[in-house]
Amino acid sequence: MTAPLLIIPIALEWVILVTTLAPIFLPSRRLFLKFPVIGLFVWFATLLSAGIAALIALAVTIWSVAETWVALEATPAGSANWLAAFWVSFAPWLMLAAAGISLALVNLRIEPLVAAAKQTAPLFDGALRPVQNFMGVEVCEISLPIAVAFIRNRQIVLSSGVRQVLTQEQFEAVLWHELAHVRGNHNSLKRLAGFVRTVSPRLAASKALVTQVEILCELAADKSALKRVDARTLTSARKIFLS
Repeated sequence: MTAPLLIIPIALEWVILVTTLAPIFLPSRRLFLKFPVIGLFVWFATLLSAGIAALIALAVTIWSVAETWVALEATPAGSANWLAAFWVSFAPWLMLAAAGISLALVNLRIEPLVAAAKQTAPLFDGALRPVQNFMGVEVCEISLPIAVAFIRNRQIVLSSGVRQVLTQEQFEAVLWHELAHVRGNHNSLKRLAGFVRTVSPRLAASKALVTQVEILCELAADKSALKRVDARTLTSARKIFLS
């Protein structure tokens, strides 16, 4: 069975279309702003399809080279195809070298981030103080005079300054908003988008992915919080954090 070489240009064309057109047509779609969860799914599914297409093109290429190598190795030395067999015999080793170089480059980009996280994580954990449990999620406080709220390791983290600037209703609105981030695994989605951005920094699609995931996660958290609190309270609380 011969390698279906027609798949290679089709797969590569799909990769080019996705990475080129996604940043143009996907951001700020009205449907995504209204249903941010759908937007998150479409963004990740679209880029995942491009990744799968690239892997398929690579697999078919390797299959074709291996098939050609086997066929030409059976060619007697000195025949018309012998020189071609000689050069094709280098192809698998060149591909292996390219794969090794790619992995090394990815590792160079990721290793500093991992090292920094390992250094700062223990210091950060030591600064957290559990203060309450909200709907089954632990709420921790960190000593900061400004209003800060975020999630970390499925915990809601609030600064000590939050209580000083928020009313009880605004405080609850913030908790519902952050709880939506925890339940939606938004930090995992942001980390995945960040990983894509790290390994493909020159692609406009990966840059747009990071921005859009951030926006859509916030919209999804707001949409979930609005089921529990009124819009005016949530908006007023958000203004305090943005000021």
